[in-house]
This record gives sequence, structure tokens and C-alpha cells, in this order.
Amino acid sequence: MKKKITAALTALLMALALASCEVRSHGAEQFTRRVQDADTELSVDSFGADESEAADTQESAAEADAVNAEAETTTTTAAKPAEPPKPTKLKTDVLSGHNFTADDFPAKTYSNKKLSKALNAIDDICADYGYTISFYYKNMDSGAECTYNADASYGVCSTVKAPFCKELLERGIDLDDEITIEVIWDGDDGKTAANGYGKTYSARELIRRAITQSDNTAYYNLINYYGYDGFNNMNYELGVNYDLGYSWIFNYGTSRDLMKQYEDIYKYAEKSKRGKWLTELMQKTDLETQITAELADKYPVAHKYGSDWDQNCYHDCAIVYADSPFVLVIMTDQVPETAKSDKVFKKLAKQFDIVNSQLVN
Repeated sequence: MKKKITAALTALLMALALASCEVRSHGAEQFTRRVQDADTELSVDSFGADESEAADTQESAAEADAVNAEAETTTTTAAKPAEPPKPTKLKTDVLSGHNFTADDFPAKTYSNKKLSKALNAIDDICADYGYTISFYYKNMDSGAECTYNADASYGVCSTVKAPFCKELLERGIDLDDEITIEVIWDGDDGKTAANGYGKTYSARELIRRAITQSDNTAYYNLINYYGYDGFNNMNYELGVNYDLGYSWIFNYGTSRDLMKQYEDIYKYAEKSKRGKWLTELMQKTDLETQITAELADKYPVAHKYGSDWDQNCYHDCAIVYADSPFVLVIMTDQVPETAKSDKVFKKLAKQFDIVNSQLVN
């Protein structure tokens, strides 16, 4: 009986042991599977994160490229210069049928329409003022010219002072020469005359006064000290048909004469420091109501005016430093230095600025 019980107990214990081993084995298997599953999940999550980051990076890069492309397009558009006007062939009838003469215009202009409109406006000015005015326009690059009544003679008045001083400077006088005032222009109310005889000035100072203040006594004493032969020789070489003498420091001339002299000043200033100084003085004059009043806000304008109440003369000679420089000489027979007499200078300056802007050089 004892043997049977013992055998049963032994069998029971063995069965329990086997069951325990199976349980442990199954648990370990499940644990291993859980770890493997976790590793697998970790790997999948990690790859998913990398792929997501890569996708985000690619998207960000694409957005950045788009922004950069837009920025480049915007920058390029902003920096793109305006298209220049396209030259057109000049129609011959644009220059014909006027009271004035137009010569040597280039074969093409930027706009026949604008050019024609400006020339018609100049024609109207000629009709309004008739033979009381003369003018001479010349472009310094192309040589294009426009003239009206260019050979009519007027008293040149103080327009002579700039070319006279140019000759002294080109001659090479010593600007530190001391000049004693020995002559005073009759009726002169300028500063030099007011200081009286015997006062001494440098040549530099007398030139400055003659140009910026149109001082007659300063100019008179430059002639008295240096003479007029050099000026007359210069005029002869330029083809200018007037001269100076002992008893006349002013004379009669035409707008054609003055054009030759002021074109010469322009050329001298382009190659000489002394010439440049002269044109700088001509930009600082006491009277700025004629051509300068119309154009000085746009360009530097070097000019010398002339006026005489007895002769009823009022003139202006200007070097206009536009993109393509030009010289404009206007001579008039009218009461000088009034708002009314200034008008014709402004009107002509405005239209010739338009004409000049249309030339293809």
C-alpha cells in the first residue's frame, strides 16, 4: 500500500515539475517575443522619425528654394534698369518750314514727336518776338545747331567779359599780379569803383569780380593793365567779327560771334584747370534770372549775361552741362533785367533743353 502511495506521489511531483518547466519556458518565450516586438517597434519608430525628419527637411529645403527664387526674381526685377528710349529715324520735315534754321542734326532722334513739338514752340516764340531777339543753340557732342536772326548786331555789353578773361587765363598771366586801380568806368556803382582810385587788387580778384559781379571797373583795369591785343588776336583766330580798342572796351557783335567765343570757353574748360575755374565762377553770378533760372535745377549752368539800358540790350550766354552739353546764346532788344524781359530766356531755354534731350549722339 505504501509503495502505491509513494509511486503516485512521485508521479504527481514529476508532473508538477514538468508543468513548472513548461510555464517558465512559455513565460521566457513570451518575454523574448515582447522584447523582440519592442525592438521591432523601436526600429520602426526610429525609421519613421528619420523619414519624417527627412521629409520635413526636403519640404523646408523646397520652401527655402522657392523663397530664394522669389527673392532673386524680386531683386532682379528691382535692379533692372529702365529701358532706354529707342532711336528713330529723323523725318526731314521735322526740321523744315520754320522761321529759324536747324542744321547738322543727327540722323536719328529719340522721338520725332517731342522734337517736332519743341521746334514748333520755338517757332511760336520767334513769331511773338520777331526781330527783337536772336539766338544760337549748339550741341557740343553732335554739332547740331539751331539759329535765328544770328547775324543781327547788338551791343555785346558784359557778355564780352568771360571771353576776355578766358584769353588772359590761357595766355598764362600771373594771377597774383597786383593791379592798382587807375581808371573807373563812368557811372559804375560797383564795389571796385566805390573803393576809388589807388587801391590794389590781385588779377585773380579782378577776374572774379568781372565775372561774378559783372564789375565794369574791375574789367576796365584788367584791360588797362594787360591790353587788348591778345583778345583781338583770339577773336581773329575764332572768326569773331568784333574787337576792342583803347577808347572802346565794349563793342557790337552777333549771336554767331558769341557762340564762337562761348564754345571756345567750353573747350578750354574741358582741358584746363584755369578754364574750369572760369566756368565755376560763371556758375556763381549775381544775376541768375535768365537761362539759369530755367535750367540750373537740372544741370550746372555756366553763364555770363549782358545788359545796357541806354542801348536797350539784354543778353545771356550759357554753357549748359546736360548729359550732352550745349551752348545757348540769346540776344534781345528789350528793357533789361525785368521779370517781363526774363521770360523769353526761360521759354527758349525750356524748349532747347527738350530739343537737346532728343538728340542721339
